[in-house]
Amino acid sequence: GFYGKIKPKSKGTWVLEYSSPNVAKPFQIYHLRGTALGAALSRIGKFRGYNMISINHLGDWGTQYGKLSIAYKLYGSNLPKEPSIADLVNIYVKFHKEAENNPSLEDDAREAFLKLEKGDPEMTDFWKKCVDISLKEFKSIYKRLSIEFDHYWGESHYQDLLLPLIEQLKEKAIATQSEGAWIVPVNDKKGNELAPLILQKKDGATIYATRDLAAAIYRYEKFNFERMTYIVGAEQKLHFYQIFYALEKIGHPWVEKCEHVPTGLYRFKDEKMSTRKGNFVTLENVLDQAKEKVQAIMQKKDDSFDLSDPVNQKDIEAIAVGAVLYFDASSDPSKDVDFDLDRALDFEGETGPHLQYAHTRCLSILRKAKDAKEITSTTVKYNEELVSYLTHPLELELVKTLGQFPHHLDRTLKYAKASQLAHYLIDITKSFNSFYRECRVLGNEPKLTQARLMLVEATRKVLAESLELLGISLPSKM
Repeated sequence: GFYGKIKPKSKGTWVLEYSSPNVAKPFQIYHLRGTALGAALSRIGKFRGYNMISINHLGDWGTQYGKLSIAYKLYGSNLPKEPSIADLVNIYVKFHKEAENNPSLEDDAREAFLKLEKGDPEMTDFWKKCVDISLKEFKSIYKRLSIEFDHYWGESHYQDLLLPLIEQLKEKAIATQSEGAWIVPVNDKKGNELAPLILQKKDGATIYATRDLAAAIYRYEKFNFERMTYIVGAEQKLHFYQIFYALEKIGHPWVEKCEHVPTGLYRFKDEKMSTRKGNFVTLENVLDQAKEKVQAIMQKKDDSFDLSDPVNQKDIEAIAVGAVLYFDASSDPSKDVDFDLDRALDFEGETGPHLQYAHTRCLSILRKAKDAKEITSTTVKYNEELVSYLTHPLELELVKTLGQFPHHLDRTLKYAKASQLAHYLIDITKSFNSFYRECRVLGNEPKLTQARLMLVEATRKVLAESLELLGISLPSKM
């Protein structure tokens, strides 16, 4: 098997919930934080033998669908037959402006959502349409990021479990009534009262907390997981404390296996990025901007660079997306970060393009060796005997660095931080560059050349595997 890879599903089940955008709202740049981290942990976990299960908990239920349906009745006739998310956002914004002057619209919206909760066919059709439009757009973004989910289970997936759960909590006297709503009172570790967990509002509607509670129980019954990780913004810290508190109250000892990994936000120095459309930036917008910048860099490097060549187009996309993904992976997921596209695309800095370039450099050394007949095949197989030829301190340093690969993967999983792996990759390139500067690879006596080529190939493999685990594609040339 591949170095560092552990037999599939030889370890326990780990459920990851991540990405989870809201239906009928654009996929914003800050969604990337949890999405990229979750996808990386999912790939690395699989690679290290866990039975990984990834769930996209779409925000596809709630009063906003009531608002949208009223907005659609008011303004929908002007929309194209196949509206986009942007179209839905526009009528949603219009609804809010209108509702400021006409508050009864908010009541209409609440009523419409209650109809949806009761299974009204017209509302259900409208809701399905919103979900389909959104999923189509989300999936095209996930494809660009090479991300797949095992399950797209939105909040609606748990709808039938909510009323029985609320009844059970009433029977056990865990839920109490407060001003007509049903709640679970919550205390902190010292016994001080915190904001309660709301299960059902006084009009009978549930809220996302009710669905999170039901979802946790459903997932444990289905998967009997050893770890369940929610990768969600830091602003939801109290929410998850309430959920875990309620699960413990109900008597689920497995709540100890659940964790909330909080993600920070992106801040923008570049005003243009934060005010492009209202006050958000879509991820697609950022990836397209990155692509334009990469094209300009490539053309500046080589004025014969042919933009119409599909291979070059593919490489530009790989560099642009890779730069954005690596920028995210290399910063601590729990902290807020200044998003800086120019820094992310600096080929000389500690960036995605820098790592992709190191990989293509290994490739070109191996290609040269093949052309010079120094090796017969492109891959240099591991050979015990050749190892004894590697005696230079910088060779040994590189071997030692490559040897830490499994350790860094496990640390990444333990702390749920892709930055562990991202920073290790910089160590590899530093170590490799020192080795390459001091130790001539080609044109030595055959055994030494073979041994050094073997080391180049080992470096290439660990770089390639790590980048792919972070979701970063490898350009053919740079």
